[in-house]
Amino acid sequence: MTEKKANKHELRTRETRDLLLAAAETVFTRDGYEGAELGEIATLAGRTKGAIYAQFKSKEDIFLALVESRSLHHRARMQEALARSTTLEGNLAATRAFMLQMSKEREWTLLLLEFKLFSIRRPESQARLQSFYATVYGGNEERRYMDAIGPAPGGISRTDAIHALPAMITGLLLEHAFDPAHVGEEAIERVVGEVFDTLFL
Repeated sequence: MTEKKANKHELRTRETRDLLLAAAETVFTRDGYEGAELGEIATLAGRTKGAIYAQFKSKEDIFLALVESRSLHHRARMQEALARSTTLEGNLAATRAFMLQMSKEREWTLLLLEFKLFSIRRPESQARLQSFYATVYGGNEERRYMDAIGPAPGGISRTDAIHALPAMITGLLLEHAFDPAHVGEEAIERVVGEVFDTLFL
C-alpha cells in the first residue's frame, strides 16, 4: 500500500511543530519548566505565540510533547543500533555505547531531570505520563531485554539495570553541571563504563 504524500499545508505544520519543539528544548533546558515562557519559545522558533496554541494546548502540553518526542527519538536510536547487530555480544556492545553516549548528552539529561521534577510535583498529569510509559516500556520488559542482550549475569535483573544506569547518569551529569572541577567528563565516562560492565556483563 502506497503511503499518502503530505501536502504543503501538512509539511508546513510539521516544520512548525519541529521548530517549536527544538526551541522548547533550548528554553526548558535553560530556564526550567517554571521559568520557561511560551513567548520566548515562539521567538526562538521564528514563529508567533499563536503558532504554539495552534499546535499545543498549553505550556504543559508542549513540555510533555517535547519529552515524549525526544524519548521516542532516543528509543529509535537504540533500536537502530541493535538492528545493526546480529549477536547478543554485539547487542551488549551497542547498549554500552548508547549509555556512554547518553553520559555526554547534558541537555537531554537536564530535560529528563526537569521532567521528573515536573511529574513528581503534578500528580494530576500522571494519567498522560503513565500512558506514555506504557507505550515506551509496555509489555514484558525483562523478556524483551533478555531477548536482546541475554539473561542477567547476577542478582540484578535486566529491567532494574536498564532503569538504574540512566538514573545514575542523570545524577552524575547534574553534579558535573554544578561542580565540573570535581566531576569531570572523563570521570563520568569511566564510571559509567565500569558500572555498565558490573551490571550487564
